[in-house]
Amino acid sequence: MSNFLNVACISYSPPWEGTDEEVLPRVHRELKELVGRCAVATRPDLIVLPETLCRNYVEAVPGGPTTRLLAGLARKYNTLITVPVRQRVKGKIYNVLALLDRRGHVAGVYRKYIPVYPEFDHGTCAGEGATLIPTEFGPVGCAICFDLNFSELREQYKVLGPKLLLFSSMYHGGVVQNWWALDLHAFFAGSVYRGTPCSIIDPQGTTLAQSNNYEPWAAARINLDFEVIHLDRNQARYGDIHRQYGDQVRIVTAGQVGTSVLYSESPERTAADLVAEFDLMRLDDYFAWSRQLRLEHR
Repeated sequence: MSNFLNVACISYSPPWEGTDEEVLPRVHRELKELVGRCAVATRPDLIVLPETLCRNYVEAVPGGPTTRLLAGLARKYNTLITVPVRQRVKGKIYNVLALLDRRGHVAGVYRKYIPVYPEFDHGTCAGEGATLIPTEFGPVGCAICFDLNFSELREQYKVLGPKLLLFSSMYHGGVVQNWWALDLHAFFAGSVYRGTPCSIIDPQGTTLAQSNNYEPWAAARINLDFEVIHLDRNQARYGDIHRQYGDQVRIVTAGQVGTSVLYSESPERTAADLVAEFDLMRLDDYFAWSRQLRLEHR
């Protein structure tokens, strides 16, 4: 059954002049204004914000001033929203991406898996690894900035299988963003500092939306009820699927990578139901079968 949500990723950079304590009120004023404009323009179900919004300011999550501010905005605009700050927990400091639900309650917290070396000089501890946060749309994964460079974290998420990954960062990552989306078969919602675009990427690695010099946010309506399949053994059935279900099913074939994403836009059946009904082969199953064929024909 269709599982739509409007996602917005906001580009923002905190001011560099002044101490962390001095810039905090300005950051909060700017966030309140920017989130408000984005919410009015995009009607989001989820807003993703960039890494360490308040620089090296350390606060509690929940309970800290930034969480309180964003919780109020979550309630006001009826949206989930991320809280990317430095968190103190029992004497330890973590670079975190927390997620608030529409009531402003903390749904979960992801801690940066591999902080970049200057962070250790500020007392930052490493996180535990891949983390799923439960939401009304299903579990979501998270990554923060430097994490994007480490395949072991991506492999952990492959096991967990989220259909949406939230990325909060100072740097962009370039084509690595698209590779994470393609390799995880997941939507990728990336929020970065000003200077490079925020991006929303589909499970085939296709960029759907980006922020720009006129609008400091990327926004897209996505459907998390999908299955990623290969063209081989499946494409011949596409016509039958379209004839039987019409606009209740959408099949997107990106080209060049040999895959399609099958979306259910029906209130009655899921994409998994369609895979079973038409005997389709999921992408990972196709690759596993191909490896087995190799062994059989050596």
